[in-house]
Amino acid sequence: MKKLEGATLVARFSLGELLWSPRTLAMVVLAGGPLVLALAYRVALAFRWTEVDGAGVFAVLVSGVFFPFVAPMLSLVYASGVVRDDVEAGTMAYFLTRPLSRSTFLTGKMLASFTLSLALVLPSLVLVYYVVLSPSGWSEIGARFPNLARNLGVAALGLIAYNGIFALAGTVLRRPLLAGLFFIFGWQAVATFVPGRARLATVAHYMSSLSPGSSSAGVFAGLLGEKSPAIASILALAAIAGATHALALVAFARKEVR
Repeated sequence: MKKLEGATLVARFSLGELLWSPRTLAMVVLAGGPLVLALAYRVALAFRWTEVDGAGVFAVLVSGVFFPFVAPMLSLVYASGVVRDDVEAGTMAYFLTRPLSRSTFLTGKMLASFTLSLALVLPSLVLVYYVVLSPSGWSEIGARFPNLARNLGVAALGLIAYNGIFALAGTVLRRPLLAGLFFIFGWQAVATFVPGRARLATVAHYMSSLSPGSSSAGVFAGLLGEKSPAIASILALAAIAGATHALALVAFARKEVR
């Protein structure tokens, strides 16, 4: 119970620091990018420059923008700094001299990074959904709401997996941002599109497998290859999240922090 209270205290302090940091302004802009695209679609629809239905646009924005780019980038920016931010700010010594274990401290930091990523991604998803689907009427919005709910769940699962990966990188690497960028735009981009089983070692594959698609997003489904079963994808994301968070805690317990 004391560890939970300590982790919550660290998380609250970290959230307060992150909320007012310049990076959060940039991340708000990033999370709002799909909303700008959704509004552009509404303008095009109003002037009859397009006849694409809103459900198809939403599916493309989710599979082509939210899941492969917005979600991992938000997680990278926040989770990669779970250790480095306090070292550079000079607050690490303060935390480590408090009656808190290292595992409690890092748990709170990782909780804060995940919470903030979630708080930026999920509202953006909901807003985009209503912006692109509202021309179809409330009956269509209600009928397709289960798809939105499922995408919100997939986003949360993906974010916690990314949070663990990038928190581990932030704990063991000196340049976690560079490593994270390589993972997102290097490894995942290549592994997703090459033949074979390499894509099974990416978070993007499992998120794509779980996301409800549509015929309008078929191009992305074709490029991303055969999907994994839903249960297998959920278990894979849970395993990635659990293993990477646990490894981050172990690494930080043994890390020499200055």
